[in-house]
Amino acid sequence: MTAMLATNDLVESLTKPPELDGLCRVLWVSKPNDRVVLMVIEDTPKQPFSKQLSLLEGWIRDGTARKTTRKPPAYMLRSDLTDAAKASRDSNWGRIAPLVSTGAIFEPDAMGTLVAKRAAELEIPRKSLYRILYRFWLNGQVRDALLPNYEQSGAPGKAKLFAEGKRGGRPSPLLDHPPEEPPQALTEVDKSCIKLGYALYKSNAVESISDAHIKTLRRFYATERKIVGVSDDDIELRPLHELPTLRQFTYWGQKVFDELDVLRGRKGEKNWNKDHRALIGRVGDGVRGPCHRFEIDATIADIYLVSRYNRNWIIGRPVVYVVVDVFTALIVGIYVGLDGPSWSGARQALFNATADKVAFCAGYGLTISPEDWPSRYLSQEVMCDRGEMIGQGAEDAMVSGLGVTLAIAPPFRPDWKSIVESRFRVLNRTSQVHWIPGAVRQRNKERGERDYRLDATLDLAEFTHIILASVIHYNHHHRQPDRLSADMIASGVVNATPIELWNWGFASGIAEPKNPPIEAVYRHLLSTGQGTVQAGGIHFKGMFYVCERAEVERWFARARKNGRSDISIWYDPNTTANVWVRSADGLFETCHLRKSESRYVGSRFEEVEDMLSIIENPSPQIQHADLTSKVRLDATIEAKIQTASADKQSNFEPASKVQRIGNIRENRARERESTPQRTATPATSTAPAVPSQSASEYAGERSAEVIDLLGHLRPGARK
Repeated sequence: MTAMLATNDLVESLTKPPELDGLCRVLWVSKPNDRVVLMVIEDTPKQPFSKQLSLLEGWIRDGTARKTTRKPPAYMLRSDLTDAAKASRDSNWGRIAPLVSTGAIFEPDAMGTLVAKRAAELEIPRKSLYRILYRFWLNGQVRDALLPNYEQSGAPGKAKLFAEGKRGGRPSPLLDHPPEEPPQALTEVDKSCIKLGYALYKSNAVESISDAHIKTLRRFYATERKIVGVSDDDIELRPLHELPTLRQFTYWGQKVFDELDVLRGRKGEKNWNKDHRALIGRVGDGVRGPCHRFEIDATIADIYLVSRYNRNWIIGRPVVYVVVDVFTALIVGIYVGLDGPSWSGARQALFNATADKVAFCAGYGLTISPEDWPSRYLSQEVMCDRGEMIGQGAEDAMVSGLGVTLAIAPPFRPDWKSIVESRFRVLNRTSQVHWIPGAVRQRNKERGERDYRLDATLDLAEFTHIILASVIHYNHHHRQPDRLSADMIASGVVNATPIELWNWGFASGIAEPKNPPIEAVYRHLLSTGQGTVQAGGIHFKGMFYVCERAEVERWFARARKNGRSDISIWYDPNTTANVWVRSADGLFETCHLRKSESRYVGSRFEEVEDMLSIIENPSPQIQHADLTSKVRLDATIEAKIQTASADKQSNFEPASKVQRIGNIRENRARERESTPQRTATPATSTAPAVPSQSASEYAGERSAEVIDLLGHLRPGARK
C-alpha cells in the first residue's frame, strides 16, 4: 500500500469531539514501526507526540480526518533578506542541525537527553534550544523557518502604557527651561476629544489640522466666563501640560481615521469617485466588439472663430461633439457647430455617425476614400450624459424609433465615459488648437497683454476642416497596444490603431452594427423646423428651396393663389444645400436650394442665421444716423406745412366747396402752363433752342382729357 502520509503533511480532525487536538504537522514517519510523530500548531507549542501510523491513515480514508494546507508565515516569504537576518538563520541552524539530521530525536525518551547534551555543548539554556526546534518543526522543517520574526515585535496594534507622570515622545528641547509640571499621558477622555476634533478636518469643516486642533482646545480644554464691565467673555485654557499637542492631535487622529477615509471626506463623494477611487476595471469591460457601445459627449473648443461672410465678426467658441466606439476607440461621428450641448447637437453627431464620410468631408474640402473612414452605423448602446438624453425627444428617437439602448452616466461622473472624455485631450493635442490664432490661453491674461479674442482668424468651416483632418490622423495613427488580445495578435494586428481594430472586428465577425432604414434615420436624427410653402418656393430660415415633387404637384402656384401654408422640414445643420420634406406615404423628398440663393451655397445654417441676423439688425451707429435723418425730415415737413398754411391763410378767397372741387381740371391745366419746362440739355449747351408747344396749345381747352386719353393708349397700358 502506498503511504498516505509524508513528512511535513498537515492533518486535521473532522469529527466532534475531534480525534486530534487541532491542526497537526507530521514531523516524522516510521513505516516499519507503524509510528508517526505529530506536533500541534498553536501559538504556545507543546512537545511532539506519536500516533499509530495505520490508525491515522485509516481516519483519513474513512473521512474522520483529512490532509490540508497552510500558508507559510510572512517572515519566511520575504525576498529582501539582510545579511544580519541570514546570519541569524545560519547561527540557529548550526545549533539544531546535529539534532534534526536524523530521526533519532523522535525515538521514545530520546528528545530530552539529546537536547540537554546539545545545550551543554553550546552553553545555552535548554529552553532556548527547544524554542528554536519548535519553530523549525512548526513551519515546515526548512532553514528559512529560523529567520528572525520581527512581524510581531513591539506589540503592534496595542496601546503603550506609561508610568504615572510619563508620556511618549522625545523630551522637550528646552532643557534650560524645564516645565513647571511634568507632562501627562493622554487619557481615554483626551483621545475621545481628539477623535471628535479630528473629525472636523476629515469632513472638510476646517481648512487644516491645526485649525481643527485649535477648535478642539476651545471646545474641550477651555472655560468661558463673563466679566462684567471688562468683556463679554474671557476664555481661559487649562495649563499647558494638560493640553494635547498638535503632534499628539495629529498622531491619534490618524490612528482613528484611515487616511483614505480622510481623503474621501475632504474631497467629497463626487471628486472621490471621479479622481481618487480604485481603478479595478476598464470602461470597455463587457464590450463584445465594434458598434456594441458608443460614447458621446461635447466640449466647448478653446478657440474663437469669425464669420465666413465677414472676418471682422467674431462669433465666439464652437461646440465639438464626438462619438467614439468603445471597443476600438475609433471616432465614428463628429459635429462642430454653434449649438450648445443639448439633444439638438447630440442628434447631429449621431446622424454623422451614420453618414457617408466621403461626401461629408468633401463638403469641407477634404478628399478621402471610403476606407479612410468606414464607420456609417449606429451601435447597440450609447453611453451619454443626462443633459443631452434625458427627455422625451431623445428617448422617442433613440429607444423607440431606432432601437438603441441608452446608458445614462450619473451626474459628475465623466469617468463613466472615459473613452470619449480622453479623446478631447487627444484631439486638442493633434489639431494644435491652443496654438491657432484666437485660441484661449491656458494662463491668466497679463496686464497690458493683447486680448486673444481679437486674433480670431478661422471661420467655422475652416476649423471643422482642421478637426476632420485631425480625426482622420487619429483614427489611423493613434497606437494603443494595451487593447491587443491574443486573437488580434494571432491575426497579425500589430499597431492596434482604431481603424485597424475596427477592420479586424468586422473581418472576424464580432461587430454588432445597427443599420436602420434611411427614412428612420432622417425621421429621428435630423433636426426639424417649420417652413412655409410660398409662391417662390419652400421658405426655410431665410432661404428658398425647390423640389421635383413640389413642381409636379404645383405647390407654389397653389400658394400664390391660396396663400402660404406651413410645412415640416428636416435638415442637416452642417449644410444648407439640401433639406427634406415628408410626403403622405412617409417617404422623404430631397429639396435643393433655388438657383437665386447661390450666396448660401457651401454654408451652414448657423452661419446663414448669423449673417441674416447681423444684416437685419443694423449697428448702433447706423440706427442713430437713421433716427437723426428721420427727425430732420420730420422737422422739414413740419416747417413746409406751417409755411404753406400761413400762405394759404393770407391769400384765402371765399368760395364754396363745389366751386373749389369742380375746377380741379382747369386748375391743373393752368398750373402746367405756368410751370417752366425742364430740359435735360446742359446749361452750357450751344444747341439752338427749340420752341416747345404746351399741351393746351396742342389740344385746346380739353387738354386735360386728351392727356388722360393718351396715357391710356401708351404701349403696354390697359385699353
